[in-house]
Amino acid sequence: MKNDLGPAVALALALTITPAAAQMLDNTAEGITAIARSFGSAQMETTSRGQPLVTGMIGDTRYGILIYGCDGGRGCESMQFFATFNTSDRNRALDYLNSWNEDQRFGTAYVNDDGSVFLHWSANMDYGVTQANMTDSFDIWRLTLTAFRDYLTPN
Repeated sequence: MKNDLGPAVALALALTITPAAAQMLDNTAEGITAIARSFGSAQMETTSRGQPLVTGMIGDTRYGILIYGCDGGRGCESMQFFATFNTSDRNRALDYLNSWNEDQRFGTAYVNDDGSVFLHWSANMDYGVTQANMTDSFDIWRLTLTAFRDYLTPN
């Protein structure tokens, strides 16, 4: 007698035997904040429009994360990391930022009307991401933020 569980049962078993590193994040604002805390101080806030906002510090640099497409803080679809820097020479900053943007894959920089320099990077979470993937996204942001801060203040 052959012991064949069938493809549906085999798939169900395979999905329940998932390594810890591949476990899915539940895409909540709280889950994102918890990962942010593993990289430094972080707290959950809300924008004036009710949008989840994480603010935190990585090293000595303040940053934020706007979280989009949430339904009551759950099922969030994407997030945008950002940081603001002040520079005294706008023209120099524009040249620097153009050069940065040309050579970087993660983190786009620009100058707004009041002369502040913004760095931002967006990440998609729609349909789920693993805990390891989200942690890696934060590590990419940490590296990008540090490199950009150093880029703006060369020795």
